[in-house]
Amino acid sequence: MMKESKTAIAYIIFIGVIFFHGISLGQDINITASIDRSKIAVNQVYTYTLQVSGSKANSIKSDPVLPDMKEFSTYMGSSGTSQNIQLINGRMSISKSYSFNYMATKVGTYEIGPAKVEFKGKSYNSNSLTIEVVASAAQPKAGGSPGTSQQSRSQQSIDNQKDLEDNLLLRAFINKRKVYVNEPVILTYKIYTAVTVTSYGVSKQPDTEGFWVEEFEIANPPQTTRENYKGREYIVAEIRKMALFPTDAGNKTIGPMHIQCDVRVQSQRRSIFDSFFDDPFFGRSVKASVYAPPIEIEVLPLPEENKPLNFSGLVGNFKISANVDKTRVKANEAISLKVKLSGEGNIKLLPEPNVIIPPQFEKYDPRISRNVNRSGNGISGSKTLEYVLIPRYAGQHQIKPIEFNYYDPINAQYRTVSTREISINVEKGDEDIAIAGAGFSKEEVKLVGQDIRFIQRTTPDLKRSGYYFYKNPLFYLGLIIPLILLIAAMFQRRQMDKISENEAYARNRRANQLAKKRLKHARSSLSEDTQKEYYAETSRALIGYLADKLNVSAAGVMSDQLESMMRGKALDEDIIKSFMDCISVCDYQRFAPSNSTYEEMSELYEQSKIVISKIEKSIK
Repeated sequence: MMKESKTAIAYIIFIGVIFFHGISLGQDINITASIDRSKIAVNQVYTYTLQVSGSKANSIKSDPVLPDMKEFSTYMGSSGTSQNIQLINGRMSISKSYSFNYMATKVGTYEIGPAKVEFKGKSYNSNSLTIEVVASAAQPKAGGSPGTSQQSRSQQSIDNQKDLEDNLLLRAFINKRKVYVNEPVILTYKIYTAVTVTSYGVSKQPDTEGFWVEEFEIANPPQTTRENYKGREYIVAEIRKMALFPTDAGNKTIGPMHIQCDVRVQSQRRSIFDSFFDDPFFGRSVKASVYAPPIEIEVLPLPEENKPLNFSGLVGNFKISANVDKTRVKANEAISLKVKLSGEGNIKLLPEPNVIIPPQFEKYDPRISRNVNRSGNGISGSKTLEYVLIPRYAGQHQIKPIEFNYYDPINAQYRTVSTREISINVEKGDEDIAIAGAGFSKEEVKLVGQDIRFIQRTTPDLKRSGYYFYKNPLFYLGLIIPLILLIAAMFQRRQMDKISENEAYARNRRANQLAKKRLKHARSSLSEDTQKEYYAETSRALIGYLADKLNVSAAGVMSDQLESMMRGKALDEDIIKSFMDCISVCDYQRFAPSNSTYEEMSELYEQSKIVISKIEKSIK
C-alpha cells in the first residue's frame, strides 16, 4: 500500500513538472531577424524585419532595440508592424513583425548585430546577419530591383513597361559642399519622371540637424521642364527648396529624403475587351517609393584672425542705416529713431544693434519688424527697429554711429558697417517738468514707500473654545472619501488590464486624448511665421487620430486608404468629406507652400476639432 502511494505521488509530481514545463515553453519568446536582400548597392534601400513569436509576444509593450548600423546605413523610418494570432490544438501562437527601412551608404561587407527585446526583466536577442554593399547596382539575392525606387513585388513589374526605377527618380542638388558657419547652403530636390505621377507625399523629411532651415516657396502645381539625364528625357519638377545655415563647424550630413508617389500605368492587355480599359484615362495606379541619398557638407569655422570683439556671428553681405523723424525738438517731445539692417544671409538671426543714446534722453524698448525674401538663389531681407526717444534737457545732443559687423565669405574677411552720427537740437520746453527722485535709478524710485516692512498685516485665524473636529460633517466625509477612491482605483485597474490585453481597445480609448494633445501642440505653432510646422502638426494629429481609432499604422498610410477605411466604418459622407478636406489643406500647405493668413489657419484648427469630435461620436 505504501509503495502504491509513493508511486502515485511520483506520478503526480511528474505530471506537474510536464505541465509547468509546457507552460514555460508556451511562454518562451523567440525573436528572428531577416533582411529582404543580402547584397545591395550604395544609396539603395533595404528592409530589416524582426519577427517576435511566443504566447506572450502580444504582452511586450516596449519597442525592440535595433542594432547599430550607422557605419554603413542610414535609418529611413519604420514600415509599420503586423500581428498574426493562431490557435493550434488549444494552444495560442502569437507573432508580431516589425519592419524598418535603411539606406546603404558605404561599400563593404558588414555584420548586422542582434536586435534585443526586453520582457519582464529578461533580454531576448535575435540572430545576426551579413550584408554586402557594392558600389553599383547588382541583382540582389532576395529579389527586388536595384535603383532609386523600391516597390513591393506586385509593383516592381508594370506589365510590359520598363521597371519604375528608370522612369522615376528623386535627385538632390546643393550649390556648395564647403561653407563657413552660418553661410547658407541652397538645397533643392527635383523629381524626374517618365511616367504619369498623379500625387505624391513625403514619407521622410531630410534630417537637417545642425542647420537653421529657411524654406523657399514652391509654385503649386510645380513648374515642369524637360531635361536629358543619362541619355533619357525626363519631365522635371522642383518639389522642395531650402536654405540651410550650419550652426557649428565640422562634417555635416543632410539625411536622405523619401517620397511616395501614385503612378498611373496601363494594365497588360489580356483580351479584346481590355483595349477600352487600356485607355490612359482608365489606367490603374501603383505606389512607388523614391529616395534621395544623404549629402555630406564640410563646415569650416570662422577665422579667429582679425575677428571683432563684438562679432555678430552673421555671414553674408549686410548694410545698416539710421534716421530720426526730426532733428529739432523741444524738451519732453518724443522722437522716433529707426535703425534698419538689411542684406543677404540669415535675416531672422540678425541681432539687435548696440544703440548708444545720450544720457539726457529716455529710451524705450524698440518695435521690431522683419521682412524675409525667400526667392532666387538666396535669403535676403531686412530687420527694422523703431525706438521712441524723449529728450529731457535742452542742448545740442549727438547719437553716436551705430556699428554692425559680419563675415564676408566671398572676400574671406570681416567687415564693419556703421551709420552716420545724428545731431539733435533740443530746445527748452514750454513747461518745466520736475523729475521726482532726482539722483535715483528707476528701480530705486519704485521702492519709495516700501522701506517699512510690517511683521503682520492680517488677524490670525482663531478657533472657538470647545470645538471638536470629529463632530464636524467633514470628519465623516474624510472617512468616506478613501472608500470612494478605493472603488475608483479598482475600476481604473480593471480598465488598465483591459487596455493592456487589447491593443485595439487601448488605441481606441487613447485616440481622442492624443488627438487633443497633438492639436494643442499644433496650436502653439499657429503663426504665419511657422505655418509649415503648424500644418505638419495638424496633419499628424488628424492621421494619428484616425489610425488609432481604426487600429492601423499611421506610418505610410495614404489618403485614399483613409477614405476607404472611413467608408468601411459607415461614416457619414459629410464627415468623410470634411476630414479629407482638412488633410488636403495640410498637404497643400506643407508640400507646395503658400502664404496663409492667421484667420485661415485658425479656421482649419476649428474644423479639425469639429471633425474629430464627429468621428468620436460615430465610432465607439
